[in-house]
Amino acid sequence: MRTTEAARYARWSAMAALLIAVVVAGIYARRVWREAIVRKHAPPPVPAEVHQQSAGFSFSKVEGDRTIFTVRASHATEFKDQNKSLLEDVWITIYGRENSRYDNLHAQQCNYDPASGHIVCQGAVQIDLQSAEEARQTQDQRVIHVATKNIAFDRDTGEITTEEPVEFRFPSGEGHGIGISYDTRSERVRLKKDVELKLSQRSPSAPLIVFNGSSLEFGRDEHKMQLSGPIRAQQAQRTLAAGNLVLEFDPQMHARRAIASGKAELRSTAPQEQATLVADTIIAALDAAGAIEQIEAQGNVRAHRTLAAGRDDFEAQRVEIAIDPKQNQPREMKASGEVRIASEENGESRRLETAALAVHFAPADGTAGHPSRAGRIESFETLAPGTIETKAASDSTRIHAGKFSAAFTAAGRMEQLFGRSGVEISRQLGNTPAQQSTAENLAAKFDQNGDWSRIEESGHVRFRQGDRTAQAGRGVMERATDRIILDTLHSKGSTTVDRPSVADSLSRTTAASIEINQRSGDVQASGSVQTSYFPVAPGSHASQPSAPNIGTGPAHISADKLTGNSSTGHALYTGHARLWQGDSVIQAGTIELWRQDQRLEARDNVLALLPQAPDPRENSGQKASAPVLWHVQAPHLQYWGDQGRALLDGGVRAESQQGSLLSKTLDLFLTPEVPSGQPGSAANGPQNTQRQLSRGLARGGVIVRQRDRQGTAEQAEYFAAEGKFILSGGQPTITDASRDTTTGRQLTFFTASDTILVESQEGSRTLTKHRVEK
Repeated sequence: MRTTEAARYARWSAMAALLIAVVVAGIYARRVWREAIVRKHAPPPVPAEVHQQSAGFSFSKVEGDRTIFTVRASHATEFKDQNKSLLEDVWITIYGRENSRYDNLHAQQCNYDPASGHIVCQGAVQIDLQSAEEARQTQDQRVIHVATKNIAFDRDTGEITTEEPVEFRFPSGEGHGIGISYDTRSERVRLKKDVELKLSQRSPSAPLIVFNGSSLEFGRDEHKMQLSGPIRAQQAQRTLAAGNLVLEFDPQMHARRAIASGKAELRSTAPQEQATLVADTIIAALDAAGAIEQIEAQGNVRAHRTLAAGRDDFEAQRVEIAIDPKQNQPREMKASGEVRIASEENGESRRLETAALAVHFAPADGTAGHPSRAGRIESFETLAPGTIETKAASDSTRIHAGKFSAAFTAAGRMEQLFGRSGVEISRQLGNTPAQQSTAENLAAKFDQNGDWSRIEESGHVRFRQGDRTAQAGRGVMERATDRIILDTLHSKGSTTVDRPSVADSLSRTTAASIEINQRSGDVQASGSVQTSYFPVAPGSHASQPSAPNIGTGPAHISADKLTGNSSTGHALYTGHARLWQGDSVIQAGTIELWRQDQRLEARDNVLALLPQAPDPRENSGQKASAPVLWHVQAPHLQYWGDQGRALLDGGVRAESQQGSLLSKTLDLFLTPEVPSGQPGSAANGPQNTQRQLSRGLARGGVIVRQRDRQGTAEQAEYFAAEGKFILSGGQPTITDASRDTTTGRQLTFFTASDTILVESQEGSRTLTKHRVEK
């Protein structure tokens, strides 16, 4: 073989060997690559401690025909010699004993002990609480979401627990706490400690309500959350403290009611005032928007409000407050059970007590120039009998009524007060005797300082202060003028029988209308005025003497109108004035009295009827004659009670059974009044003790007529006890029916006989005339 060929074969042999080597290497490499691919997609090797692995896991607890809960996992690993399984991507769905629940617990990894039935999940856990109905609606609006970690689930008891921090949220709020326990049998969730709950309102501008408590329990089907105390809740400037708190929710999981118990205390802090409400139980109701619309307090309710000028205190057994949700201010309040309201302001105190009360608050919508303070009282009314007490430095008043109502100003001060169904008022001014009054109704007005300005009582009005009394159908007191007005109450066209009257220990006055000025003592009365003056009792320390003392017993005066003064004792009776005391009477257009001076003056057509002292023969066993009354007329009369003297002038005419008398003036003298207990008084015998005419003195153109005799003189004096006239002055003359005349310096004739005693310059002589019958 040639050398060249040998070289060619050698090259081909090398190439063939190389090709074979490449092919063999490729086949080997492909086998290695396939094995790697297979190893890559092959399941991991089973550890030595693993007994079994599975791609899915599920078990359920069934009672009868109902599934209580189901546990599912996407992967499960069973370990050798440990009797436990590792579950991954775990879902626990709880249906409840009535299949009304659809609660879901989701965790990434859990350990399951088949022997004990315990499942322990490490890491983050999400729990969604919802009903079966909510789950069918596929909505998340009413689901309660709970986030925690490291939970334990007991297959036998169905209880889920953890001691780790917990966060939860639901449609109207969110919160957090430490530890959770969920009993699937009772369907109750409990946060174990350090709970904080935040409730939001549907209005974005409304402030959150933040609750803090030691623990929280939630009954999902009951729609209730119960916080155990001590409880503290905060919303803006309001703070609530209580022993326990129950929150009730609607089906959409929005709070609709909160019940605080265990000495609940609600505080409100504002720049102008601070308020506190304490009760055994406080209940707050929320509207659909989540705003408080009603607060109810029950059991030992106490409220306090502190203002810049004073404070208000409130007590009751039950209180209901309706709130305007838009303004977040009270609208109406009803209280019952031993209701007491007390306030102090600028040194004055007020107190209201009743069994039931309704209060209406004004909205915060003050107009320009008339600002309205939010939450101020606009009006109130008692729903049961009540008592109001006010006290100042030297003035205290107590008012009781079957029902009260009141209205307040925009500044929050009482403007009007009404009392109905029987009103009793007691007022104490300094050291003066207490004022007592009663009436059917009361209407009082108050000024801008809160002091009463006008009080009107109506219906059977009765008043008493010491020995002073008054009554009327209607009574009005005005503070600015110190006036009291008493008149007759007119109702539906009819008049009540309560005719106005005022009285004290010395007098009593009735009229259609009476007006008294307490400051000056002035009194005015009109309409059928009648006054009775009573005698002063022996030993009495009366400030004024009895008036007018023209007879015995009470003196009575009637007129159309009275103007007088209770302090000075001056009284002016005008219009058909008439005075009578015992058998004595004085009539005139006007009668004026000065009690301090014991003086009386009558004017305008005066007519006086005065009894004459009895004939002395009545006391000597002779038959008593008929009483003698003198009728005296004159334009003017003055009378002095202490002297028992009456002076009539302006042309006088006097008539009686004894005769008649005409003169320019006439002085009449009455017998002294015999004091009780002395000889001659009524207490010591049947003698007539009233004041009677004993003597008269006429002056100026005197004419005396007696039967068929007429006497003239410048002066005539009459002595009732002796039944005689003494004519003197001028040229005394007596003319009889036969026109026989008798003259003398002084003539005395006796009314009981025809005896005439003539006194001349030469001396006295007696002339007896005998009539010759024709």
